[in-house]
Amino acid sequence: MNSLSAHTVDQSLPPVALVHGWGSSYDRTWRGTWLEGELLARGRTVIPVALPGHSPVLTSARPEDYAEIADQLWRMLEHLGCLDGVGFSLGGKLLLRLAAEHPTRFRRLVIAGVGENLFSVEKGEAVSSALLHGIPQGAPHGLRQVVEEALASGNDLSAMAAVISRPPRTFEVGLLARITAEVLMVAGENDDIARSPDPVTRSLPNGRQILIPALGHVETPALREVQECALTFLIDGLG
Repeated sequence: MNSLSAHTVDQSLPPVALVHGWGSSYDRTWRGTWLEGELLARGRTVIPVALPGHSPVLTSARPEDYAEIADQLWRMLEHLGCLDGVGFSLGGKLLLRLAAEHPTRFRRLVIAGVGENLFSVEKGEAVSSALLHGIPQGAPHGLRQVVEEALASGNDLSAMAAVISRPPRTFEVGLLARITAEVLMVAGENDDIARSPDPVTRSLPNGRQILIPALGHVETPALREVQECALTFLIDGLG
């Protein structure tokens, strides 16, 4: 957890869990960012989350060990009470599932880099093969970017390959109706991995979305505009 010794913590507001995507880490995605700094400056407790398979705490090369990855993430968060959250890509997908399964425990969520792919099975075999054996010539730009980020993360390659190859668990659109949290979907217009967030936003009881022109997938969480949207939403909600 971040050192908060230099900040006064506002106990009246929930902690904010910052969750990275597949193939990255908290340090690469959120540490030292404008968003993290602004949250701390405003007295918010920031929860730095490392996804299973992306830290030494829970690392296995067996895909089946991540079959219930959402439940594994929940065990990291359940003792924290009500939460706000910002999740990118896989981190965003998992926060949506947790908000559907534990609706009273989430107040506001910012979900970045997630769209129609929420309802699709991840292309685990292709990504795993590229990660472990090299990116093939002619690979789609989005796949190349994601794998290059994973290779640069310093995480255990076999564990990350196992996470992306885990047994599929589909996200049924009806689950979104259970989510009582206010949700902001943020996606890039050129994100060919997430694709359009429209079907997700339309199914959320309290959802809105922002589509950012000319933005791809991997660069989404680092964009200052995305972080500013996230902070504004966490402060003001749908208001």
